[in-house]
Amino acid sequence: MIVKLNCKIINIALLVITFLISTQAYADMFGFLKKKDYVLSAPVKGILLKGGNPQSGVEVLRSLTYGKEYVDKSVTDEVGRFSFPKKIIRTSKPSNMFDNDSMHQHIYIDNGTLEGVIVWYSIISLNPDSQTLVELLGSLECDIAQEPQTYDIPIAENNGHTFTIYTTCKL
Repeated sequence: MIVKLNCKIINIALLVITFLISTQAYADMFGFLKKKDYVLSAPVKGILLKGGNPQSGVEVLRSLTYGKEYVDKSVTDEVGRFSFPKKIIRTSKPSNMFDNDSMHQHIYIDNGTLEGVIVWYSIISLNPDSQTLVELLGSLECDIAQEPQTYDIPIAENNGHTFTIYTTCKL
């Protein structure tokens, strides 16, 4: 009886060890644990206008959602300029072959509504560090008196694909 009990304990221990080793192997193979730098947003530089007039002292928010939400703020200067630095996170999500999350990029003015006053909104599933986005986000001129428009901008690095952007900015 004691021998059978010891054999069962040994078998269970071997199964647990095998499971842990194989889980680590699968995690390494499928990228579950491999963290690397991931660009959520290129640097943003823009001018905020309302009816063509610069808006100073306005708090502009940038919300970047990729698994979790990252929010930062900028206040426009006397000529309406605002900016946000490049945002990089360390994550294993892009290495995970089962991850299919897109990154949501939302620049807005909080006015108490769910979406706020939209300055820029895009869902990015390809090339978040694209040179196309770097150029677009580096010189925004946004007039919040205008209705937002939807643009399909070709991705220079990925022929045949586009970024769909909903914005009050000139593109």
